[in-house]
Amino acid sequence: MSMVTLSFILINVFLTGLLALFDMKLFEYNFLEAVRGVLFSEIAAGRYIVLVGVIIGFIASIVIDIRIYISESSPSPPQTGMSNMKN
Repeated sequence: MSMVTLSFILINVFLTGLLALFDMKLFEYNFLEAVRGVLFSEIAAGRYIVLVGVIIGFIASIVIDIRIYISESSPSPPQTGMSNMKN
């Protein structure tokens, strides 16, 4: 797991915690009730929108990590042509 995937997971965890803190203040829940309310809301359409966004973002971060790993592990071709010339 590279930095892109790790940062994606951490951002989602911190945003979920922030939403739970807002719910704690607004509805006077304790922390676990607020997290449960954020993760298992009864509004099914909103939950599916969030889940699809999280899944697409997680897949995109994994693809980016794989592309970074491949570009770092493959040797770069030698520079030829005009880019090698000095002014």
